Amino acid sequence: MMKLYKLIVLTALAFFVLTQSNAQKVSHYNNPDFNPLERELYKPGINIHTSVRSYDLSRIEAIVDVDSLLYDGIKTPSGHLNFWKRILHDDLLQWDKNGVNIKINPLFDLGLGKEFEDGKNTMNNTRGFYIEGTFGDDFYFYTDFLENQAKFPNYMDAFIAERKVVPGQGKTKEYGTLENDYSQATGFISYSPGNWFNFQIGSSKHFIGDGYRSLLLSDNSYSYPYLKFSADFNKVHYHVMWAQHRDLNIDPTLEANDTRYLEKYSASQYLNFNIGNRLSLGLFESVVWAAQDTMGQRNFELAYLNPVIFFRPVEYSLGSPDNMTMGFNAKYIVGNNSAFYGQFVLGEFKFDEVFSGNKWWANKQGFQLGFKSFSLFGINKLDFLTEYNQVRPYTYSHRETITNYGHYNQELAHPLGANFRESITKVKYQYKRWIFNAEIMAAMYGKDFDDDVSYGKNIYKNNQLRPGDYGHFIGQGLKTNLMYLDGSVSYLINPRNNLNIAMGGRFRTEKNDLETMNTKMVWFAVRTSIKSIYTDF
Repeated sequence: MMKLYKLIVLTALAFFVLTQSNAQKVSHYNNPDFNPLERELYKPGINIHTSVRSYDLSRIEAIVDVDSLLYDGIKTPSGHLNFWKRILHDDLLQWDKNGVNIKINPLFDLGLGKEFEDGKNTMNNTRGFYIEGTFGDDFYFYTDFLENQAKFPNYMDAFIAERKVVPGQGKTKEYGTLENDYSQATGFISYSPGNWFNFQIGSSKHFIGDGYRSLLLSDNSYSYPYLKFSADFNKVHYHVMWAQHRDLNIDPTLEANDTRYLEKYSASQYLNFNIGNRLSLGLFESVVWAAQDTMGQRNFELAYLNPVIFFRPVEYSLGSPDNMTMGFNAKYIVGNNSAFYGQFVLGEFKFDEVFSGNKWWANKQGFQLGFKSFSLFGINKLDFLTEYNQVRPYTYSHRETITNYGHYNQELAHPLGANFRESITKVKYQYKRWIFNAEIMAAMYGKDFDDDVSYGKNIYKNNQLRPGDYGHFIGQGLKTNLMYLDGSVSYLINPRNNLNIAMGGRFRTEKNDLETMNTKMVWFAVRTSIKSIYTDF
């Protein structure tokens, strides 16, 4: 079955290679605190599908001068050797000849900190690089590699002890006296036949939404292999993606010295419309299934290979136990540089149960409401975002943990899982090379505290362990309140790779009837802030 799937994919790629193409570049500025492009995209009449990230840089370049956005208000260094100009202002290494353009830049995060509550010194030692390039008008590629050693504050230690992964960065192990040693590699090839279509194949992360969080698909978890087909027609965007995910539980049928993890697959599709100059509406659907179910080896399900079909009828026709997630994304631009946005996610829907008021356990729903503004109050580069997220218990979970909406022991959507309410506000101000960031996040959730009972927050718990079918509400279980405050000031050295020197502080408190965990820390770092790494959970 897998051989047939590969044959179909290769045949399709061979067909499209005969057509004239225009390579789709992909923006790698994914850190929300340092994204230099987003401010220009939330203006009326800009026909960019902002809910699909990473952004299509080739389409942005056709509308605005990207370099002018990167270096706005920043002077080009003069009187220095060419090497220092590259360190301070440009790509470190670049090759541009005979239709081949290749750029190489460093990636690093070298930091020290102090966590006062437990008197612990923290540190981060990340070194790596990224390479991107185009070959003629057809192909674009991107690859990066990061090697890391780190000591984290107490709440992240607790997360790693439970999940066995560093948030968003993969599996960790001890390295000498250091508590965490881990690495991560991502990369993909992008091929665009003509102006309308694009194929991508690789291993990376994806995000669907206009907010800071996403209830549909987030870049919260570790990278995963995928194949993606996109089509853009005027103001309509459609893509379908097939991906492979892993559960870090060991397959119990394997021999003791075989540590292969359980595998599963997903197929997802997203259709977005830019309506007029201000409104954007998107529809999302995803299905997850195990590579090996109770009937035996299943592998990739060919029925989900059709790129233009609704997955719910297919899933029903297969008589399968697959996990469906559907949703809706919306954005409306107000004024010249602000937008209201929102999402709705749905795992199950029975009309009579939803409106009966009995709080059925499978009323798996959640929603997001948010507002973002750039140059707030007319102050240039004063950016503001405020957002509310809410997800009912058992959303994203399934009767088998292998088919939950997760990858590598983390959620594919919101990092808090389910059974929560969250409010988050972020403010950013940039003056020349200085960048000031502040964030406040407050959440309430019902924690799973009994190994034999699922109260609906932990999507890695079998939802068949629920305490009954009715009377379920947000906050059930061990009601927990979370407060997170973070502030930083950064000096931007090189806008090309977001190289900056930064310092900041963080306060976090997590409290329930059984325990209280406080975190108070300060930190200092020299870093390249390109990737989105979430510590606010």
